[in-house]
Amino acid sequence: MMRGSGTVPDDRDTGTPAPTGLASAAVELLRVPLSGFVAERKRLAVAARDDGDDELATAILALRKPSVAAWALNVLTAHHPDLLRELELLGSALGDAQRSGDATALRTLGTERRSLIATLVTATVEAAAAEGASLSGAVIETARQSLQAASADADLAAQVSSGRLTDAPTSSGAGWGGVVGGVGTPGRRSTADGSVGTRGDGDGDHSGEDDDRRRRLRARLEAAERDEEAASSASEEATAFLDESAVRRSGLQRDREDLARRLEELDADIADADREWARRQREADRAQRASDAAHEDVERLRSALED
Repeated sequence: MMRGSGTVPDDRDTGTPAPTGLASAAVELLRVPLSGFVAERKRLAVAARDDGDDELATAILALRKPSVAAWALNVLTAHHPDLLRELELLGSALGDAQRSGDATALRTLGTERRSLIATLVTATVEAAAAEGASLSGAVIETARQSLQAASADADLAAQVSSGRLTDAPTSSGAGWGGVVGGVGTPGRRSTADGSVGTRGDGDGDHSGEDDDRRRRLRARLEAAERDEEAASSASEEATAFLDESAVRRSGLQRDREDLARRLEELDADIADADREWARRQREADRAQRASDAAHEDVERLRSALED
């Protein structure tokens, strides 16, 4: 273990078991509810530092919050590792069938693939709900695309199954999600921040010009990834606001329908009241006429008596 001067907060928590490595810390951290990510990251870093591993503590503090879709897939892995194992096996079987050109096997596996993806998407939504989160339609679609891609690529399935995603991959062979610590897949290496990158075919014998070009491309890639993450976060926030607006609109629509029904009831009550008033008016008029006639009789009799 390396010891040094890290920038880890000095909050000791001797009751917290120290993580055994970055991968194990990531598995634990990247599935906690996103609202508790920062506090859990600090807790794990403090535990690693208290165990004397400042390098691990610093690496833990460098871990970034996963996208919502990546978090949902990590939670899926924690809740249903058996389903993810099925996904890995399916990806491997599809690869074998494609390489051998076995059309019958491809048709059979295609049917199994569609059924498994549907099951996994449902399980993802349920697992997130069990953790207290409701996934938006956009997040569910991103998770579905990731599972679809993983079902056709055993290496990608292994990354999804690791439970250490920071980004959700949406296509096989491209757009791979970040995986903290890697999964030991051939042809891939872990970058400094723990995400998965692509390893070159050479053995370090690139010319200086090639090295410069690769550095420039890597810098552009990192900038593009940051832009993508910001855009994804903005999209998820906009979707959340859209969902909230839809719920409010639906509630207002129900209120308007209730008011319309109430207005119809009030119109009917007013019509009944009008009819009641007309009937009472007729009765009052008859009573007044009877009263006037009785008064005239009294006056006539009084006059006759005086005469």
